[in-house]
Amino acid sequence: MNLSFPSVDRTFVGLVWVWIGVAALSVASVVVAPLAAFVLMISAFGLPHVLYELRYVDERFSSRTSARLLAVIGALVGAIALARIANSTHWLASDWFVPIEFGLGAALAFTAAAFMRTNKVLGALIGIAFALGATYFPIETFLVWAWLHNLTPMGFVAEITEGEERRRWLLWLGLPFFVLPGLVAAGVFHGAAALMFPIAETQTLSVFGAGDRPLLSFLPPGSSDLHLFSAAVVAQAMHYVAVIVMMPMLLKAKQRGVPSATIVPWPSSWRVFAMGVAGVAIVAFGIYAISYTDARAGYAVAAAIHAWIELPVLLLALGQGFALTPRAAQVKT
Repeated sequence: MNLSFPSVDRTFVGLVWVWIGVAALSVASVVVAPLAAFVLMISAFGLPHVLYELRYVDERFSSRTSARLLAVIGALVGAIALARIANSTHWLASDWFVPIEFGLGAALAFTAAAFMRTNKVLGALIGIAFALGATYFPIETFLVWAWLHNLTPMGFVAEITEGEERRRWLLWLGLPFFVLPGLVAAGVFHGAAALMFPIAETQTLSVFGAGDRPLLSFLPPGSSDLHLFSAAVVAQAMHYVAVIVMMPMLLKAKQRGVPSATIVPWPSSWRVFAMGVAGVAIVAFGIYAISYTDARAGYAVAAAIHAWIELPVLLLALGQGFALTPRAAQVKT
């Protein structure tokens, strides 16, 4: 199988059609009811995409990382997860929680900078930016981080590809990650739909008792810019496609059937893994339907773990901080 874009093979064509279908569905959904679209999407695909992303990071990078660095990153991410749990159980006030989380995020960036062979200054600057954001602009920093996280698949694609293949993949990914959300933010689709259908009445429709709380995921308190929120929801849908479909496809192609040592004993078959994740998704969706508040609090912990792990990982990739040759997985006999 040749995945060097733009070679046209069945796998790549299938990916394109999945992306087109999800793009059309997500745009149509946010045009009609952006709040409900976000709630249903995160209920069904939020936790599954976290599991897919964690597996990708584990298989791609753990075997190329020193045990000491893994321990430091694990301790810092674990502290972030504990802070989120403390906040969700009202043991830690939000006024303290947000600066603490971003302070630990700054520590993750500084840790990565210490192990980077090149671009150390960039890693340090990102750490400083998080430290300043945690101190002076915690809410704004949180929102910027939420928006930028949707772009992380582009960083992973840049790391796993090279040369002309990398350039073509990144150019193509600019369509779902920049062009499409930009058109949504500009109100192009909302305006066209309003000429044909009375969409104003459904714009604030929500489900599972979420109300308008989803707005705080991407907008500052008090803002109700539904076009901008819709753009973020579409970008997140594109993120889900990249993580659940595209990244495993690239990983399998680059591994060429040779597994690497991992921290988590993932199922050797991606098909078995997908079936297990589907079961998790069904349960998660049911919990969201029963109590959006409780489900969102639980998901926030998982989301924080996978998002903050990716910060040092991408910095290390940028700064050549990983070993070139991964440790091979031990084969059981």
